[in-house]
Amino acid sequence: MHFLNTFQVIALSSPLALLLLSMALLPLISPKFWHKYETAIFIFVTLTSLISFSLISDKSVKILKNVVVDDYIPFIITLFTLYVLSSGIHIKVRYRPSTMANITFLGIGSIFSSLIGTTGASMLLLRPFLEMNKVRTKKTHLAIFFIFLISNIGGLLTPLGDPPLLIGYLRGVHFLWEIEHLFIYWLVFLIPCLIILYVIDRGVLKDDPLLHIRKEELIGRRIEIRGSLNVCLITSTVIILFIDSIGIITRSILLISMCMISIICGKRANSKIDLLPFREVAVTFMVIFIVIAPVLFTLETNSTLIHEQIDWWKQHFAESTIYYSMCALASSFLDNAPSYLLFFNMAGGNAAELMTSSANILEAISVSSVVMGSMTYIGNAPNMMVKSIAQNNGVRMPSFLGYMGWAAAIIIPISIIVNMMIG
Repeated sequence: MHFLNTFQVIALSSPLALLLLSMALLPLISPKFWHKYETAIFIFVTLTSLISFSLISDKSVKILKNVVVDDYIPFIITLFTLYVLSSGIHIKVRYRPSTMANITFLGIGSIFSSLIGTTGASMLLLRPFLEMNKVRTKKTHLAIFFIFLISNIGGLLTPLGDPPLLIGYLRGVHFLWEIEHLFIYWLVFLIPCLIILYVIDRGVLKDDPLLHIRKEELIGRRIEIRGSLNVCLITSTVIILFIDSIGIITRSILLISMCMISIICGKRANSKIDLLPFREVAVTFMVIFIVIAPVLFTLETNSTLIHEQIDWWKQHFAESTIYYSMCALASSFLDNAPSYLLFFNMAGGNAAELMTSSANILEAISVSSVVMGSMTYIGNAPNMMVKSIAQNNGVRMPSFLGYMGWAAAIIIPISIIVNMMIG
């Protein structure tokens, strides 16, 4: 069997490392340089990745074609559809933007994520959440916890919640397995996050102007939803996304049709869609998909060696801990769906066995792939979109490293507890 040597591994993974370091450090060290040359850096990293991949593997063209045609294009069409449709739904929440209101919103939103998916829930709920807190002067922490709870943790309860769990379902994992086995871990993540948010938000509220909002300004309906057509369209979109028998081309055509209906009706109503946040995310993820492909190829090609390494680690650590840690690392910086599939197969790939005698292994892979995508902006697609939309609405979002600091301080300690529970 062919394995990649050390030089080849470094050559294939260096573009991704360079991209991550650029996104993490340059905005902090030299923001003007990053803003001016961001596109040039993206082009350089992409070309470097393409050249090194083509020189090392004769399968590179086929793999990259599959990445672009089978992965990126359907991914970006789905994201665009949800972005456009959610832009046409206006949910107005007339509640005093208190700490309890925010906690209630994010708690319910976390449940909602498992019903329509973390991406759909993020696109649908972010704008009303920001609107509810529009008078707040400090909202960074609110957007961060939105990413934690709605864009990631909320996807734990059903295969509809996040792509990794959908892959598990398609591989034979029962539809109700997640809610039966992962509900307790969802709670362990959810409750501490809400408690931490309560403490932080109470402190931030002390000097906030919203304390002077008059009650009469909140008179009227507490919740107003406008855009009934788009509500129907986004419901249809979620159904389309989770019918596996629909081919990629057919699904893409249907999603584009949903967009066209929404855009045409929006023009008639003189409502415009701000595409700037989406454009930024589309370009960034195009680069990410390309430079990640060689890394995933490396992991798959050397999967036997990785499995042998796992067998050695079993002498020192619990098997579930090994899978949890490795999947966490991969899901934080790579696409969490391929990460789930890679370690699912390494664990045997037999759904019936993994659901029963090796349930703790499947729990580790499932929780880690879904939740640990919250560790970075690129760990899960909604993260970057939430960041862009929040910034476009005046929320000061932390840098790549700054966000990782928040995630490390909050998510990792809870994750260690969950890992111990699984083991």
